[in-house]
Amino acid sequence: MKRFLTILLALTLTFSLAACSGSQQPEPEPEQPETSSDPADQVKLIAENRDLWLVTDATVADIAQYAVTDLDDNSRLELIATFTEGTGQFSSTSAWEVSEDFASLQPVEYLFGENHSEPDIGWSESFRCYRGELGNFVVAMDNMKNGVAEEYYYQDFLLLREGSLDSYTVSYCVVLAEDSNGDGEPELHAYYYAPGGDGVEEEELSSDQFASSLDDFFGYNYDRYVMDLSWKQFDAAARKSEVDIPAALADSWSAFGFRKDMAAFNKLFVAPSSYYDELYENGESAPIVYGIESLPDYWTLQEISTELEARDAIADGIDCHMIISQDIKATFHYNDETDARSPIDIENMPVSTAEDGVGEEGTEPAEAEEPDVTEAPAEDAVSDWMVVFKTEDGLNRFEATVGTEDGLLYVTWYWWDEEEPEADPVITKMIFTNGVG
Repeated sequence: MKRFLTILLALTLTFSLAACSGSQQPEPEPEQPETSSDPADQVKLIAENRDLWLVTDATVADIAQYAVTDLDDNSRLELIATFTEGTGQFSSTSAWEVSEDFASLQPVEYLFGENHSEPDIGWSESFRCYRGELGNFVVAMDNMKNGVAEEYYYQDFLLLREGSLDSYTVSYCVVLAEDSNGDGEPELHAYYYAPGGDGVEEEELSSDQFASSLDDFFGYNYDRYVMDLSWKQFDAAARKSEVDIPAALADSWSAFGFRKDMAAFNKLFVAPSSYYDELYENGESAPIVYGIESLPDYWTLQEISTELEARDAIADGIDCHMIISQDIKATFHYNDETDARSPIDIENMPVSTAEDGVGEEGTEPAEAEEPDVTEAPAEDAVSDWMVVFKTEDGLNRFEATVGTEDGLLYVTWYWWDEEEPEADPVITKMIFTNGVG
């Protein structure tokens, strides 16, 4: 709590000084055209000022994301632009806010505080948010890598107040590959910390303390909400269109809002260890598992759909992940309370690549029981692969591919009922993310 008061007082002072420094009387402005505070008109104003915020650099233009928000609840909308690049996963974010007279779009000053890098806000469309006296504190994770042997996870907050966007790290995790037992092989170790600064020493945390660090930081005077937004991307054609951008921004604004949903709020916390199948705790080790380059090793289910419905895995509480090991084998965990086949836990399933016929219609069980395992695909080869495995109630076949544009793992799941092996398989579509693509 002492750290909380220190940081928030420092933020208050920062914003006060920023306000004082800009208190000089401006030159008389020329007569402005008629303006409107209506959100639809503000969205139109943002679209008309695309020259200020639309990324045109050819190296990142196609991956830039945009969202219309009102982070500080002042009824003046913002345009946020963000993109992530590099193997170290570095994000770059800028923001603009509609002016007080609703006549122009003004840049928002981005204050970095003590962060090592900017939060990766473009990785999600739902965020934990602590709302209270000093504003809306939006929680965003920041993930950084230094090769395969060093990785960092930061729990940051963002605060928009008086025209400035501030950020601060509440806690962070360091994952190191270390040979602690002397067997010549690296093991994963996770270490958790609350950062120091302003007379406060850095503090080592347990994994449980890391998980509760934000709740402890804000205490009970701040209400817990989920903040939703909708990111939009514009390809070369859309960037030239006079219609696509205004329509997309209007759709983005319609998706923005704060909702009181504690179940969803709690699910938005993902411990770093979950990326490694929760194999380690603070200071404890587990064998490090490397994935082949074209198939990043740890995948979490993002969306699942059948012919009847599509479901958000996180929102619906579906626990599912897949691990692809360096020896080209897959481990699959699936638990969905609405699916009678659950739970399913299969380890070290052999993976077959495209040369074994992936892409054909789901084969009959007798033909699919023993796929040959081939070598990992070359970097320039199609990264399609398949897995076949048996469970107590039937035979399963996965046909999968990694999206070349978005880096997501697209899986078609065929399941033949053990009692009716000649019947057509049940087909389920699954989309996995490794948190990077």
